[in-house]
Amino acid sequence: MTGPAVACGPPVRAGIAVTGPDGARLATDVYLPAGDTPVPAVVTRTPYDRSAFRAEGLAWRARGVAFVAQDVRGRYGSDGTWRPYHHERADGGALVEWVAAQPWCDGAVVVSGSSYGAFTAWSAAVAVPHRVRAVLSAVPALGLDRVKFDPSGILRLDEHSRWWLDHADGRVSRAGLGSAMLAEEPDLLAHLPLGELPGRLWAHVPGWAAVVRAGRRPGPEDLADADLALLDVAAFHVAGLYDLLLDDAVRLWELAGSAREPRPPRRLLIGPWDHSLTSRAAPAAGDRTSGGAGRVLIGEVQLDWLRELLAGTAPASSASVYLPGTDDWRHSDDWPPPGPRAAPWHATAAGRLAGEPGPPGTSAFPYDPLDPMPSLLAGTDRSGLDGRVDAARFRSAPAPAAVRIEGRPVVHLRAATSAPASDWVVRLLERCADGRAFALAQASAVAGGPVGHRVTLPPVAAALVPGSCVELEVTSSDFPFLARNLNTGADRYTTAATSLARQSIAVGAGGTTVLLPCVTPW
Repeated sequence: MTGPAVACGPPVRAGIAVTGPDGARLATDVYLPAGDTPVPAVVTRTPYDRSAFRAEGLAWRARGVAFVAQDVRGRYGSDGTWRPYHHERADGGALVEWVAAQPWCDGAVVVSGSSYGAFTAWSAAVAVPHRVRAVLSAVPALGLDRVKFDPSGILRLDEHSRWWLDHADGRVSRAGLGSAMLAEEPDLLAHLPLGELPGRLWAHVPGWAAVVRAGRRPGPEDLADADLALLDVAAFHVAGLYDLLLDDAVRLWELAGSAREPRPPRRLLIGPWDHSLTSRAAPAAGDRTSGGAGRVLIGEVQLDWLRELLAGTAPASSASVYLPGTDDWRHSDDWPPPGPRAAPWHATAAGRLAGEPGPPGTSAFPYDPLDPMPSLLAGTDRSGLDGRVDAARFRSAPAPAAVRIEGRPVVHLRAATSAPASDWVVRLLERCADGRAFALAQASAVAGGPVGHRVTLPPVAAALVPGSCVELEVTSSDFPFLARNLNTGADRYTTAATSLARQSIAVGAGGTTVLLPCVTPW
């Protein structure tokens, strides 16, 4: 590990070559506060061009903190070949060691990043935990197996295709190419067999198919749960209620440092954001993403916490979670909040969610892979899909008073299919008194034949107004967000034949139930 020492001189040094463990020259920018007194340093490593962090670097510098941004190996100004989720542990550790040895650094090195950058930050912390004072982690994308595949193992087709077209298999990003391609050819992702899709995309992306073949298997540098649990490093976790990776962020908050005694300080911030970490405009018709209170300056909150941490006054654990429906925040020591075991709500033959199961029966619907349930962006009104017959729906009675839901719902699904294999997409919604419907959480399962599934959904934070209902929707597709099951039992990625299926959801006694984490009683 070598690189020029940075002392006095210009406040910004762009294009410094910091060498990795094998001698690769990794392009690095340094932003230094005025003065000669050593200061803490925030370090980020990115595949998305270090120059995109100029405003962030200047903001940290203005607040008396050094900022260091580096292109990961094989991207933009850095030597080598980029292979996503490779080399980040060794290269990140080398950069942290270099920063800690600089005369302008007081020894307090903080690793920071969002999405892929959060993976690089945690990788560096695991590589050199003795050098890292804290991790600033936002909407973490912790591995191809976790990001490109649903926990059920189904390919996240739309996300994988857009990201790979925009960023992968190249030295620089092709920003917006995926969106432009799908705007021009909106039915492209429906092509069968799916394995032929790379040859029809607008860029040469040989790695696209390699990810599909690998499936949901951990990569060689995946962060092991045991390593994260033993990590004695403070952490600030940021998640978005409308982010695809919300559950990963919350599980990381629960896991990191959990095996240490005492546990290192930790902070959680969950706001009304999607993966881009920007709040959308105040709710328009059919949009329920955020209100004015959702526009939190994440960097300022991180800075306040970091100052407390370095002064030794940060609380051991604190969480702030935005509650849609209130335009307000809930503050607590931990999240999700502990609570009594939820009583089951039973799906009934009358299409209700009720406290009593009623007589056993089934609710059936057809599933045609050539006419799948269309995907909608999180936070948008789903009532326009009410007329589709390829779903079973069960609705609670209207809430007599305001209800707060916080935590992970669990659906015990008993279902059967006429096909050799099929998918189950389980979704909980808030059904408003005016008929609008907003997804609270969803998860998937894969199976054939009559079988029971315990489906744990991502965490929910919501405040339901009086008159709203909770609705359970079970369908068999969410396309193009998820690759379709073709109902034949053959590989969904290499075959093109499809079959119609008759899906049956068991209801009543011994049937499907929902455990809903209501913090306030229904």
